[in-house]
Amino acid sequence: PGVFEVYRSPREESPDYYAANILSMIMSGGASSRMNKALVDKEQLALQVGSYPFFMEKAGLFLNIGICNMGVSPDSLQQGMDRIVADLKTTLISEQEYQKVMNQIETQFAGSNSTMLGIAENLANYEVYFGDANLINTEINRFKRVTREDVRKVADKYLVPDNEVVLYYLPKS
Repeated sequence: PGVFEVYRSPREESPDYYAANILSMIMSGGASSRMNKALVDKEQLALQVGSYPFFMEKAGLFLNIGICNMGVSPDSLQQGMDRIVADLKTTLISEQEYQKVMNQIETQFAGSNSTMLGIAENLANYEVYFGDANLINTEINRFKRVTREDVRKVADKYLVPDNEVVLYYLPKS
């Protein structure tokens, strides 16, 4: 079984775009992320979890996915996912967690711009999706301007029940 929580989120050019990306990485960006540590490693509610932002021109989606561990109900997994979301809405992330994610973003950015193909792809994406190829020179600074408070505000603004659709995938028995 699987749990899919889908929230409406900001469009690509929104001021909340960068904070929502950071929020996603805090939730599931690697083995030491909140969802992985809590739901996969500690509580063993899930085999796999992820948080994925899909930003588009007019609107976006913020998707939390969890695949249930054997014998775990989708309700239990959803409660665990919602607990993590609730904590992010009320408590600032730690400075260490923030710095870890910022290091991941800088590493990904440098890696994506380390080849001619990567540079060409980024220039094309920035021009097509944002209307500004020069973002290749300033994008990292936009991420660096996001504060821990901005991340909390984005979680509180978008990850709310009135903005959510939940889908349970239940395989045939």
